[in-house]
Amino acid sequence: MPKKTTMSDIAAELGISTVTVSKALSGQKGVSEEMRRRIIEIAEERGYQKSSSAREIESFKIGILIGSRYLGNIDSFYGHMYQIFSAKAAKMGSFTMLEVLADEDEKNLEPPKLIGDGNVDAIVIMGALNEDYLRMLDEKLSTPVFYMDFSDRKHQKDSVISGSFYGAYILTNYLFDKGHTEIGYVGTILATPSITDRYLGYCRALMEHGLEAKKEWVLDDRDMKTQVVDMENNIKLPKKMPTAFVCNCDLSASMFIKYLKEKGYRVPQDISVVGYDDFVYSGSNDIGITTYKVDMEEMVRRTLKRILHTLKGEQYRGGLSIVEGHLVERDSVKRLTL
Repeated sequence: MPKKTTMSDIAAELGISTVTVSKALSGQKGVSEEMRRRIIEIAEERGYQKSSSAREIESFKIGILIGSRYLGNIDSFYGHMYQIFSAKAAKMGSFTMLEVLADEDEKNLEPPKLIGDGNVDAIVIMGALNEDYLRMLDEKLSTPVFYMDFSDRKHQKDSVISGSFYGAYILTNYLFDKGHTEIGYVGTILATPSITDRYLGYCRALMEHGLEAKKEWVLDDRDMKTQVVDMENNIKLPKKMPTAFVCNCDLSASMFIKYLKEKGYRVPQDISVVGYDDFVYSGSNDIGITTYKVDMEEMVRRTLKRILHTLKGEQYRGGLSIVEGHLVERDSVKRLTL
């Protein structure tokens, strides 16, 4: 039985991207009439037929763009997310190309080099980049772009994020259930959308218990510009400490626990700490951190599904997709006597 002609075959023959073929065959904009005519002619000559089966596999090149500030070491959250993404894409017959965006290139609005326009069929941005850079990508790239772990209402891109607001809300209420009423937050507000969403979830839980967030109990963990988590240069402990802290991520929680120990506090005997994401870093504390687990597998699955729908010219419901996680209890929280 002869091999069926795919969109990838047509793209290779014409020296264009699979996305262009998909747009032409599905009647979408973004393709010149001359190119559309050539694509349709070749598709008819080769006997191309769009499969009605959802299991049809096309081979796509997917570019992943991650800011260098998010990849400080091998044990990075987004590095792990990329590994999951690459493995799942391969199982679907596609492959990925990773480009790390230098801080200087982001600042100077330098377009991606490796995965620039035409080199890949789709681009996934993992982790928030600055507004000017995202706007530049919109203006210069015709390649479809997808966001992971952040969203931006101005650009209205397909975005898949974890349930940051609700996750932090659950963590804060967990501390209340353990008898804590004096609860602080560790995370530089507005540094990233995720940190801000988690802060707002923390605030909602406080409000429902008749409390307000105290300014002196909301501690910065990183520099707004570099995004580097640095307790020594950013944390300013209050004179009167709360009995517990909600940290915006497990990296901050781990570093904060070490910082507290250096200042003479014991966790959880003196201060209870919870994190967010359930990502284990090498060289982290001996104590297990109670946290809210991010479902990376599901985030990747949803993003890939949207990419395939787009590249195949299929209709689907896009926009923002929120992936919920779940609470993971460990040893970093002490129950207070009620």
